[in-house]
Amino acid sequence: LTEREFLHLKEKLMEESKPWTCPVKKVTSDPYNSLLISLDRSLTYKSVISSLLKSEVPCAKVSKNEIENDTQKWNDSKPLERTVLVHVPDCGDCKTLEQLRGLVLTQHVINLLHANGLKTKLSLLNSDADTQKWQELLNFNFDYVLRREEKCDFENILDRARHSEYRLSHKKSNEEDHSLLHTETTSESDHNTADVKKLDKLVLDAEKYLASTSTDSGVYDKNLGKVHFTEKGGITDTLIQMSHLQTCIEQMDKCDCVLHIVPDKKGFQQQKIDLGLQMLVEGMPKQVHMLYGSVTERKSAATQKLNTEEFYSLRFGQMKEASVMKYGECVKGPGWNKTIENLTVASMKFELLLNVPRNIVKLDLSEGNDFGGGVDNRAGAFVMYNCARLATLFKHFNKAVDDGTYPPLPSMDCIDFSLLREEDEWSLFFHYILPFHDVVRSTVTELLPSKGIYTKLGTHKICNYLIGLSRSLSSYYSHTHVLVENRPNLLPTMYARLYLLKALHFVMTEGLHLLGVTPATQL
Repeated sequence: LTEREFLHLKEKLMEESKPWTCPVKKVTSDPYNSLLISLDRSLTYKSVISSLLKSEVPCAKVSKNEIENDTQKWNDSKPLERTVLVHVPDCGDCKTLEQLRGLVLTQHVINLLHANGLKTKLSLLNSDADTQKWQELLNFNFDYVLRREEKCDFENILDRARHSEYRLSHKKSNEEDHSLLHTETTSESDHNTADVKKLDKLVLDAEKYLASTSTDSGVYDKNLGKVHFTEKGGITDTLIQMSHLQTCIEQMDKCDCVLHIVPDKKGFQQQKIDLGLQMLVEGMPKQVHMLYGSVTERKSAATQKLNTEEFYSLRFGQMKEASVMKYGECVKGPGWNKTIENLTVASMKFELLLNVPRNIVKLDLSEGNDFGGGVDNRAGAFVMYNCARLATLFKHFNKAVDDGTYPPLPSMDCIDFSLLREEDEWSLFFHYILPFHDVVRSTVTELLPSKGIYTKLGTHKICNYLIGLSRSLSSYYSHTHVLVENRPNLLPTMYARLYLLKALHFVMTEGLHLLGVTPATQL
């Protein structure tokens, strides 16, 4: 670059960067024609932290272009008016660790969708008293579109299937047009069904349907072949789920997308339900599938695989033992039990959410308060401890203000962020405060895949983000004395650090809420 060209480029960069989140402070060059661009850290601190704490950007909404990666069009341009039906058919009574993982994933997915401006309705099949107990423990409280006790119209789907052009030919029976006798029974799926009287075999040809539509058949399993509605004179679980979903969609004011959250081993069956609805329900919304892997044991003292109750008891006991070692015999009573319960739930959720959904989760189920030495086992407690550490810091500061030790925290306009000169401070800001909303947004940008039926939701991102933040914060906090003496030359730096830590505390509490975890408020 000539000197004139450099000066022109410098002026242009300086001018255009003024409205940026990170405005340019200085531009220099070297003999090799390289540009060195220095950001104005002080202005960047102030603008981002101010927006965060004022909730001017409570959570960045996913734009229509970002979430619409295929030809499926959402009906409205207003994000808050888009509604996703979240269908979870396999949590059952939540006795197995795999079912627990499905419930935890569902909770996190719905929270992420809400944070990105999408409405949801939940279809949770086979929700019984045991499932409801775990929902309460996990802070699982969402808007159901159809409860277990409400009946579905199986005859409606059967009638559509009988007259479908994709019905496979069969020998006609005098009983073909008999309606279902609506007497309550219990099927293998523990769902309200009906007793079927001599129903003929009713099967639709999925292969013929795929060949006759513009749908890319390559996205479905090539061995799907047929969708069975009746079997041995009775209705199939496929029909039960299809009827349930059809009823859910009919009861909703609007449904823009159906998200199936199912274990990997049942993905094939869910494709049949998907195609069956497409064949029989006109204007069926876009359907996407999120599969999750099984839960195995990496290390265990038990000879048998633990169920959900035993897993919770193991983690609760370890949390209690660790708390007694740290705080002594005062660890007793309802208050401490609630604290340990909260830590236990956080620990379990981090263990089940750290991996990409399709991956297998391997749990360390060895006994002892060290959790067998596994880092994953302690991640939830570690994040909660660091969140409580910040909450305790601000309690101490506010008490000192009440006692007259410090003047109140000044407004943001009075803070000199240029006093944050430590690289650890900039690193905490740049890696964990500045990109937080982008990380939340990135978790759902591939809700509608550009190709195929499998969604790619980043359900592992928030957990790993919080763990990285906690490690960096712990390192910074161990060598930085935040609350200093009330001296005029020390207070301005203390105030700048308090605002930095307030922003970090905001990020941690928001992240934990996305996991359905109540943030710890004291050590």
